[in-house]
Amino acid sequence: MALGLVESDEDEEQRRESAEEAASVMGLRLRRAPVVCEPLYLWPDNVRSWNLFQAVSTQWMVGMAGATGLSYPGVEVVMRKARVKRRDEERVFHEIQCMERATLSAWKEKTDGK
Repeated sequence: MALGLVESDEDEEQRRESAEEAASVMGLRLRRAPVVCEPLYLWPDNVRSWNLFQAVSTQWMVGMAGATGLSYPGVEVVMRKARVKRRDEERVFHEIQCMERATLSAWKEKTDGK
């Protein structure tokens, strides 16, 4: 997701239509083959943490060098609003941190051109 590779069929169709419309304004027609992404499957145990990670997508702290991490107070608010049980808080928070680190790493690789 961090690399922009996860999208729904509707997102892909809308993006293709927008590109075709923009090209047609200039009298051009697109001929490139559509990009096909493999579907992303989640284990049922990870769905809740994934949904919470999506819910905190507005909580990124950004500095001069780009995103530096999630705002943990914001993450806590989202977890509280989602009514994560106390016994699950530590596990869910750790899973969100794992996704945070993976996202930051993917963004760094993309920026560095690797």
